[in-house]
Amino acid sequence: MAIKKKRSELVAAIRAGFQRVSGQSVVLSAIIAEKFGLAPSDLECLGFLQLEGPLTAGRLAELTGLTTGAVTRMIDRLEAGKYVRRRDDPADRRRVVVELNPARMKEFAPFYGPMAESSTQLLARYTDEDLALIVDLLDEQLQFGLRHAARIQALPGPRARKRVKLRAKVLGQKIRVEF
Repeated sequence: MAIKKKRSELVAAIRAGFQRVSGQSVVLSAIIAEKFGLAPSDLECLGFLQLEGPLTAGRLAELTGLTTGAVTRMIDRLEAGKYVRRRDDPADRRRVVVELNPARMKEFAPFYGPMAESSTQLLARYTDEDLALIVDLLDEQLQFGLRHAARIQALPGPRARKRVKLRAKVLGQKIRVEF
Protein backbone atom coordinates (compact mmCIF):
# COMPACT_ATOMS: atom_id res chain seq x y z
CA MET A 1 0.00 0.00 0.00
CA ALA A 2 1.45 3.35 -1.06
CA ILE A 3 1.79 5.98 1.63
CA LYS A 4 0.22 9.25 0.58
CA LYS A 5 2.59 12.19 1.00
CA LYS A 6 1.53 15.54 2.36
CA ARG A 7 1.21 18.39 -0.10
CA SER A 8 4.17 20.20 1.48
CA GLU A 9 6.33 17.10 0.98
CA LEU A 10 5.26 16.82 -2.65
CA VAL A 11 5.99 20.51 -3.29
CA ALA A 12 9.41 20.15 -1.66
CA ALA A 13 10.13 17.05 -3.75
CA ILE A 14 9.14 18.85 -6.96
CA ARG A 15 11.31 21.87 -6.11
CA ALA A 16 14.25 19.60 -5.34
CA GLY A 17 13.57 17.71 -8.57
CA PHE A 18 13.66 20.93 -10.61
CA GLN A 19 16.97 21.84 -8.99
CA ARG A 20 18.47 18.39 -9.61
CA VAL A 21 17.31 18.27 -13.24
CA SER A 22 18.59 21.81 -13.83
CA GLY A 23 21.96 21.01 -12.28
CA GLN A 24 22.31 17.78 -14.24
CA SER A 25 21.40 19.63 -17.44
CA VAL A 26 24.18 22.16 -16.81
CA VAL A 27 26.70 19.36 -16.14
CA LEU A 28 25.62 17.39 -19.21
CA SER A 29 25.78 20.48 -21.44
CA ALA A 30 29.30 21.22 -20.21
CA ILE A 31 30.41 17.64 -20.93
CA ILE A 32 28.91 17.60 -24.43
CA ALA A 33 30.23 21.09 -25.21
CA GLU A 34 33.72 20.00 -24.18
CA LYS A 35 33.53 17.00 -26.55
CA PHE A 36 33.03 19.44 -29.43
CA GLY A 37 35.44 22.11 -28.22
CA LEU A 38 32.54 24.49 -27.57
CA ALA A 39 31.63 26.66 -24.62
CA PRO A 40 28.44 25.62 -22.80
CA SER A 41 26.82 28.89 -23.93
CA ASP A 42 27.63 27.96 -27.55
CA LEU A 43 25.81 24.67 -27.07
CA GLU A 44 22.84 26.43 -25.47
CA CYS A 45 22.70 28.76 -28.48
CA LEU A 46 22.54 25.74 -30.79
CA GLY A 47 19.76 24.35 -28.61
CA PHE A 48 17.72 27.54 -28.93
CA LEU A 49 18.18 27.49 -32.71
CA GLN A 50 17.08 23.84 -32.75
CA LEU A 51 13.92 24.66 -30.80
CA GLU A 52 13.02 28.03 -32.31
CA GLY A 53 14.43 27.91 -35.83
CA PRO A 54 16.43 30.80 -37.33
CA LEU A 55 16.87 33.71 -34.91
CA THR A 56 18.38 37.17 -34.94
CA ALA A 57 21.40 37.93 -32.78
CA GLY A 58 19.18 40.19 -30.68
CA ARG A 59 16.73 37.37 -29.97
CA LEU A 60 19.61 35.03 -29.09
CA ALA A 61 20.85 37.67 -26.65
CA GLU A 62 17.40 37.76 -25.01
CA LEU A 63 17.21 33.97 -24.76
CA THR A 64 20.75 33.45 -23.46
CA GLY A 65 21.02 36.52 -21.24
CA LEU A 66 24.29 37.44 -22.97
CA THR A 67 25.11 40.88 -24.30
CA THR A 68 24.68 41.45 -28.03
CA GLY A 69 28.47 41.79 -28.32
CA ALA A 70 29.01 38.43 -26.63
CA VAL A 71 26.36 36.86 -28.87
CA THR A 72 28.05 38.27 -31.98
CA ARG A 73 31.37 36.72 -30.91
CA MET A 74 29.60 33.43 -30.15
CA ILE A 75 27.95 33.42 -33.59
CA ASP A 76 31.36 34.16 -35.16
CA ARG A 77 32.82 31.09 -33.38
CA LEU A 78 29.89 28.86 -34.35
CA GLU A 79 30.02 30.08 -37.93
CA ALA A 80 33.79 29.45 -38.10
CA GLY A 81 33.08 25.89 -36.92
CA LYS A 82 30.34 25.57 -39.55
CA TYR A 83 27.67 24.90 -36.89
CA VAL A 84 25.60 27.88 -38.06
CA ARG A 85 25.35 30.25 -40.98
CA ARG A 86 24.09 33.79 -41.30
CA ARG A 87 21.54 34.71 -43.95
CA ASP A 88 19.29 37.64 -44.78
CA ASP A 89 16.03 37.69 -42.83
CA PRO A 90 13.28 36.99 -45.39
CA ALA A 91 10.90 39.22 -43.39
CA ASP A 92 13.31 42.18 -43.29
CA ARG A 93 16.34 42.15 -45.58
CA ARG A 94 18.09 44.73 -43.40
CA ARG A 95 18.42 42.09 -40.69
CA VAL A 96 20.37 38.88 -40.55
CA VAL A 97 19.21 35.64 -38.98
CA VAL A 98 21.31 32.76 -37.75
CA GLU A 99 20.35 29.22 -38.72
CA LEU A 100 21.73 25.77 -37.96
CA ASN A 101 23.82 23.78 -40.38
CA PRO A 102 21.88 20.46 -40.45
CA ALA A 103 24.96 18.47 -41.49
CA ARG A 104 26.85 19.52 -38.35
CA MET A 105 23.83 18.93 -36.11
CA LYS A 106 23.84 15.23 -37.03
CA GLU A 107 27.10 14.95 -35.09
CA PHE A 108 25.16 15.54 -31.86
CA ALA A 109 22.78 12.59 -32.42
CA PRO A 110 24.85 10.06 -30.41
CA PHE A 111 24.64 12.38 -27.40
CA TYR A 112 21.04 13.57 -27.60
CA GLY A 113 19.37 10.60 -29.34
CA PRO A 114 19.40 8.35 -26.25
CA MET A 115 17.96 11.19 -24.16
CA ALA A 116 15.09 11.67 -26.63
CA GLU A 117 14.36 7.94 -26.66
CA SER A 118 14.42 7.76 -22.87
CA SER A 119 12.06 10.72 -22.45
CA THR A 120 9.68 9.25 -25.04
CA GLN A 121 9.55 5.98 -23.11
CA LEU A 122 9.12 7.78 -19.80
CA LEU A 123 6.30 9.99 -21.08
CA ALA A 124 4.46 6.97 -22.51
CA ARG A 125 3.54 6.05 -18.92
CA TYR A 126 1.41 9.18 -18.52
CA THR A 127 -2.12 9.97 -19.70
CA ASP A 128 -2.85 12.83 -22.09
CA GLU A 129 -4.23 14.79 -19.13
CA ASP A 130 -1.02 14.18 -17.18
CA LEU A 131 1.05 15.32 -20.15
CA ALA A 132 -1.02 18.50 -20.51
CA LEU A 133 -0.42 19.21 -16.83
CA ILE A 134 3.33 18.64 -17.21
CA VAL A 135 3.46 20.94 -20.26
CA ASP A 136 1.61 23.64 -18.31
CA LEU A 137 3.95 23.28 -15.32
CA LEU A 138 7.06 23.49 -17.48
CA ASP A 139 5.74 26.50 -19.40
CA GLU A 140 4.81 28.35 -16.21
CA GLN A 141 8.22 27.59 -14.71
CA LEU A 142 9.96 28.78 -17.88
CA GLN A 143 7.98 32.03 -17.99
CA PHE A 144 8.78 32.71 -14.34
CA GLY A 145 12.46 31.95 -14.99
CA LEU A 146 12.58 34.41 -17.89
CA ARG A 147 10.91 37.16 -15.84
CA HIS A 148 13.14 36.46 -12.85
CA ALA A 149 16.30 36.52 -14.98
CA ALA A 150 15.27 39.91 -16.40
CA ARG A 151 14.69 41.24 -12.86
CA ILE A 152 18.07 39.99 -11.70
CA GLN A 153 19.84 41.49 -14.72
CA ALA A 154 18.27 44.86 -13.93
CA LEU A 155 19.62 44.86 -10.36
CA PRO A 156 22.87 46.64 -9.62
CA GLY A 157 25.59 44.13 -8.86
CA PRO A 158 28.48 44.31 -6.47
CA ARG A 159 30.98 46.89 -7.51
CA ALA A 160 33.52 45.49 -9.87
CA ARG A 161 37.10 45.72 -8.75
CA LYS A 162 38.89 48.52 -10.46
CA ARG A 163 41.81 47.42 -12.54
CA VAL A 164 44.89 49.56 -12.34
CA LYS A 165 47.33 49.75 -15.23
CA LEU A 166 50.73 51.31 -14.73
CA ARG A 167 53.38 52.04 -17.28
CA ALA A 168 56.83 53.03 -16.16
CA LYS A 169 60.41 53.13 -17.21
CA VAL A 170 62.66 51.25 -14.81
CA LEU A 171 66.40 51.15 -15.42
CA GLY A 172 65.80 52.13 -19.01
CA GLN A 173 63.24 49.37 -19.59
CA LYS A 174 59.59 50.08 -20.29
CA ILE A 175 57.35 47.98 -18.09
CA ARG A 176 53.62 47.53 -17.71
CA VAL A 177 51.94 46.38 -14.55
CA GLU A 178 48.28 45.55 -14.25
CA PHE A 179 46.48 44.64 -11.06
